[in-house]
Amino acid sequence: METSREVNIIYCGDCLTKLKEIRSESIDLIYIDPPFSSNRNYVAFWQEQEARHFEDRFENVQAYLDYMYPRVKELYRVLKDTGSFYYHCDWHATHYIKRMLDRDDLFGYPHFRNEIIWAYRTGGVSKRWFARKHESLLFYTKSKDYTFNVQYYKSWQKKKYNYSEKYPEYYDDEEKRWYHLAVCRDIWDDIDAIGTEPDKPERLRYPTQKPQKLLARIIEASSNEGDIVLDAFCGCGTTLIEAQRLKRKWIGIDISPTACRVMVDRLENKFSVREGRDFWIRDLPKTAEELRQYPPFEFQNWAINAIGGVSSKTKVRDKGIDGKVYPIEHIKKEKGEGKDLFGDVDRYIPIQVKRTDKVGAPEIEAFETAMERDKRNRGIFVGFDFSRDALHEIRRAERERGLVIEPITVAQIVEQQLDKQLKGSTNDRQTKS
Repeated sequence: METSREVNIIYCGDCLTKLKEIRSESIDLIYIDPPFSSNRNYVAFWQEQEARHFEDRFENVQAYLDYMYPRVKELYRVLKDTGSFYYHCDWHATHYIKRMLDRDDLFGYPHFRNEIIWAYRTGGVSKRWFARKHESLLFYTKSKDYTFNVQYYKSWQKKKYNYSEKYPEYYDDEEKRWYHLAVCRDIWDDIDAIGTEPDKPERLRYPTQKPQKLLARIIEASSNEGDIVLDAFCGCGTTLIEAQRLKRKWIGIDISPTACRVMVDRLENKFSVREGRDFWIRDLPKTAEELRQYPPFEFQNWAINAIGGVSSKTKVRDKGIDGKVYPIEHIKKEKGEGKDLFGDVDRYIPIQVKRTDKVGAPEIEAFETAMERDKRNRGIFVGFDFSRDALHEIRRAERERGLVIEPITVAQIVEQQLDKQLKGSTNDRQTKS
């Protein structure tokens, strides 16, 4: 039986490594939506239109399969004999992926259950081919003994006075209409993709974000309350959100620290749960050297989030201000009044982040200009180190121009985070004892 510290965990890192920390045959349901071999670049916008660039790019299909095979091998190991597995993919590589999953050292063809076609209407059309409006869910099980709960979808409106039907009936409170509930088959065309409408409640501006209804159907079909659900390419964490809502235990893995923090925020904002008490996040960067390997935007996101700030709306041409931090005494008041933290609210401190080995005086001078343009007399500058000239310029700016710039090193942030984690672990042990 699993302990509380083996479930409801977000691992930050490559799933090939993190899966090795999970016991064999301990997971009831696995869903993955890994990077497609689509040769595209995405820009994801999260929360306050925060941008994060990431690449979904492989040299060729074989390179993609070489990347995925050892990871699927580990997923197969941790799946229970009674477990189910869903691989979400699109037209670029579906047939190649199925051949891989059909291998005898993985699931094997006899354990293939369905290719589920998820068809949707969102997006444009092409004048050169039929519009590509579906993705595939390759559904496998590890044996012939597995959980499957029949799923239904809303069908035509019920005419109570002259029609009878063997399927269950459903009354939609919002639409105030009766429907039949028809049995789901292997074409799902009743769930649309996340659209581009800015007012769509669940939309996070994450380009590969999947709708919660899609994950809910998979989780309800192939698991029961109390079962453990695993997503090894979590992205913005929709699988975890639905697993939590449906009273399943869960484990999430993603290589991006920013994605992991987004998952934490979504869980805490949507449910009455708290990181360090009800769920845990593991393996966020612990050293400055680890952080040096991060892409520039990832590093910038990490630094701003770590000091309690929010990123600026744009990451390019940001006029010298990468993010803003708000005095804690004003945040609740402004949120309660429905104010936009990027609007006209006056009480914020600008943040500048540099990934260079050592921040110099020219970078400090440029930040001073940005602060004065924004009419700020206090700012925060994050870097790996600061040159003697940079520190001299900071003192000069305060003495002659009244600009107070706080230099913060990456090592200081990491040390504070480790102290916080250590205190949280100590408090957790004391509570249990």
